[in-house]
Amino acid sequence: MRRLALVFVLATACKGHSAGTAGPGDRSQAAARRSDPELAAVADRIDPGPQRPIYEILPQWLKAKADADGDPKSPKALAEAREAIAGWDKVQSSDRTALLIAAHRLGRGLVLAERAVVAGSNDPELLAALAKAYRAVHGLKFFRDNQTFRQMVSSGLDLALKEENSTLRQLDELRIAVSAAIDRAPALHMHVAARLLREHPGHPTVPETLATVSHAAMEAEDHDTGVQALELAVARKGDRATGLDFVELARVCYVGLDLACGDLALKTAEKRGAPTPAEAAEFASQLRTVDRKAETARKIVALAGSDGLEAQVERGHLLLQLNHRKAAEATFTAARAAHPKDARPLTGLAATALQLGPDYVTAAGHLRAARELENRDRRYYEVALGTLPLVVLHDLTNALTQGPTPNLVILDAPLAELRQLIDGFRAFDPARAAVLELLLTIGREATPKLLGGMVEPGMAMVRKLPERALALTRQFPESRDAWLLVFASVRLTADAKRARIQATTPLPAALKDDPAIRLQQARALLDLAFMWEDRALLAEAVKAAASLPAGVDADVAADIRATLDAVQGRQGDRAASKRAAAAFARLATRKTGKERALALNNQAMALAQTGDVKQAIELLTQAQMTENAPAASCNTFALAFDRLHEDGASHLMLAQVVREADTPAIRMHAQAWRVAIADAGNGDAKAMREKFAAVVAEERGREFLGTVLFGRWGVALQLEFKLSIGYNATEGLVMLDEVPSRWWQFIPAPTFDALLAAKAKAKPAGR
Repeated sequence: MRRLALVFVLATACKGHSAGTAGPGDRSQAAARRSDPELAAVADRIDPGPQRPIYEILPQWLKAKADADGDPKSPKALAEAREAIAGWDKVQSSDRTALLIAAHRLGRGLVLAERAVVAGSNDPELLAALAKAYRAVHGLKFFRDNQTFRQMVSSGLDLALKEENSTLRQLDELRIAVSAAIDRAPALHMHVAARLLREHPGHPTVPETLATVSHAAMEAEDHDTGVQALELAVARKGDRATGLDFVELARVCYVGLDLACGDLALKTAEKRGAPTPAEAAEFASQLRTVDRKAETARKIVALAGSDGLEAQVERGHLLLQLNHRKAAEATFTAARAAHPKDARPLTGLAATALQLGPDYVTAAGHLRAARELENRDRRYYEVALGTLPLVVLHDLTNALTQGPTPNLVILDAPLAELRQLIDGFRAFDPARAAVLELLLTIGREATPKLLGGMVEPGMAMVRKLPERALALTRQFPESRDAWLLVFASVRLTADAKRARIQATTPLPAALKDDPAIRLQQARALLDLAFMWEDRALLAEAVKAAASLPAGVDADVAADIRATLDAVQGRQGDRAASKRAAAAFARLATRKTGKERALALNNQAMALAQTGDVKQAIELLTQAQMTENAPAASCNTFALAFDRLHEDGASHLMLAQVVREADTPAIRMHAQAWRVAIADAGNGDAKAMREKFAAVVAEERGREFLGTVLFGRWGVALQLEFKLSIGYNATEGLVMLDEVPSRWWQFIPAPTFDALLAAKAKAKPAGR
């Protein structure tokens, strides 16, 4: 991993390399015999012409690092390029380490491909791979202005600066190159795809390449090209085209407002059915999605000839649902000009700005201008409540960070604006408005204290949230928002008995089979059981997991049940351990990155409970190779304690776990294992005990859940609170309120309780 940062820098900058850029032989290849008139017509339609290779616009210092020796057209070089590009599809964008590694390989592949093309290569599989690669590069535009992405690039170069003695000027050059690669990717994609269609019309990769062209065209709102390209892609598959292929064609046709094409494709899809029984559920789900697209498309076509304001506004919002952003903007702009005193066209323009950028500043401007106009309908309040809180939060964050002492008076005006919106929304949805008002009230009460350094008083206000959310469920018993807020916030309750009551309050009949609510309830019960080490809560979690409705994601449900089996296996239930091991093994085959490391770690722990320590250690090694997994490192040591405690490197490894683990339990138990090593004669036992006390004190100092997560049951909680609101053209106001927990199984240090007791006896721990 030492040079990972540098290779990521190289990979990111090289993502735009093209096998279809101008180079030796390109003109003659472009003039190749066209044996398929239909494909040639598509190629002529999409081809922007030869493009300047991105390799040429890279900074010279980066280009020098990208140079390679040997024949650029050799079979070995081409195979390496294709394999590296193909590996990009397997990476999860949320997994930073996996992204860096895949970016390294992709960068290397693109450099090889660029060199091969400049040297005259016309390998069809390489062209097809690069068509997909350019799609991935263009997708980076959604992250270009994202702080996390900028941090990844910057942190990568920070390491490169130390190793290569580079300069900050090179960082600026790198950012320019990355931005240029993203901007150039669409044209490069279309040119290399056009080359493949012209020069290799009979190659097996043509249908897939046509599909990438279709997707890109639809994103660019060139719907005619998108529909035509996918029709040809499915036609070129012939008998190999499955029901799923025709479902996708139907979707694209309906989005392109080609109803006849969509109807025919949908009829064919239903006739062919799912490719395999295992894909039946996915096939049915996609059919439902296409049915909704078809309904929307028919409404848009039906409203095309209507001139009234209401019809225009409705058509504009329907166009947004199918991602016809330019047409929607034109529709709302015309309506705005014709009806300047009506709030609805401005609401539509705000919704369009959210999809075009998303441009929250422009959207907020439209919404604030509409505040004094007539006909502020439900949609106005939903767009506003999905937009303005984010703008307000951004402005407040900037204001509160100016100067050493934040002026809390600045909270009043923006919070008053949000409260006014909530009051207006109450006429349309009193239950959802009440939930929003509760969140605003808690925030207003707690923020001044937290910003003033009064953490405990501030958290005391936040801990009122579960009880007050539960009170809302009595006022609005069928409010999904209120129930989800209860189950997300219940982890903040500072009393196990009260938390149990809150988490087990019976759901109303209308919601008892709601998949989202039942999932959040089961997760909450499991988290609470581990937090408070409460057997009654564990029993409730077992019941909740056993009765999850069918709509819950199968992998998530399997993870919950396997976690419960693993805990029962630790108590001596060998059959439960075997079930857990099998379930985690299945999950590991379907996951990548951190999720795969988690499944492998937990499978290893379940196997260790059955006595298969050798296989467990092998799986832990795989977990550590998949992702930086401190829990797996600690478990490896624990399983081999008798052999490793005499190794001086063990102290260093565990010290690293203490520093890097992102769960309190793993940090504390890793230090407790260091005490065990010292007690076995390897190290200073007194010093290790003092460090243990320091680690525990640190965890107590930053604990905010109401209890320190000691993990004495052998499960380390990794919690992520997700609470956000936004606006979606299809769903309206969207409130995300969940805690997607990760449960890391681990082996507790055998003297952990004794160490805690000794610390408490020596110096009572105050809260």
